[in-house]
Amino acid sequence: NPTDTPSASAICWRMTDTRNLRVLDAAYVLVEQVHATARMVPARDLPGWHDQILRAVQSVPANIAEGARRGTRRQFAHQLRVALGSAEEVGVCLRVARAAGALSPIDRATCETKRVVVCKMLWHLIRRVDEHAAREENGDG
Repeated sequence: NPTDTPSASAICWRMTDTRNLRVLDAAYVLVEQVHATARMVPARDLPGWHDQILRAVQSVPANIAEGARRGTRRQFAHQLRVALGSAEEVGVCLRVARAAGALSPIDRATCETKRVVVCKMLWHLIRRVDEHAAREENGDG
């Protein structure tokens, strides 16, 4: 069925090298910072916290990269939203560690600053991808 086939513009954007996504670079910086910070939190203070925050932070760049290789802009936007959800989960983990006294205010703020940058970049990219997808669906793209 021809309507099931992605348009040429959808195929072209999908083939863009993920190394060109600035949000992916920012997500890697967040991963590095969270890993470094997590090493300072004693496991006995927050059982399961390390696994939770590391899984969440690693999901951010993984979902961005996965989405960039999906077949449509809508699928890309969906994966970006999943990445955003994971970034929010990282924020919750940081707040929990701070509330438990296991993380200093400075260490939390350092991670939180990088996390907020990633979240803002994701929101802007989601909005742009959604706009392009809408134009494409309306035959304007």
